[in-house]
Amino acid sequence: MKKFLKITFFGLLLWVIGFVIGFVIWPIHDSNFMLFKTIMIVLSILSGMILLIIYFNKVQGDYLKEGIIVGINWLVVNLLLDLLVLVLMLKTPAGQYFIEVGIRYLDIPIITNGVGFLLSKKAK
Repeated sequence: MKKFLKITFFGLLLWVIGFVIGFVIWPIHDSNFMLFKTIMIVLSILSGMILLIIYFNKVQGDYLKEGIIVGINWLVVNLLLDLLVLVLMLKTPAGQYFIEVGIRYLDIPIITNGVGFLLSKKAK
């Protein structure tokens, strides 16, 4: 249970970091949407990798399994929080959300699974 809470907390932290970055650079959104998206993607991946490094630093084995668990958890946490805040509270149309933001979250399990796979190969 403690591990699940830690993974979920890191997923929440990942979302909060992205939300704060988005809020800070929001003025760019209207003048240069592609620059806004690029900054968001780069900084989100950087934040995610830092959190993933911190998480995997304490993992002693089953790296691929851990990568899968973390990836699914973080994906679900980030999608649920976005749906709550962006879709329900800020009234972003769901279709627009998934095209502009939601599908991008697939990078989370891709990266976590990749890191888990590489660590498991290195451990052998």
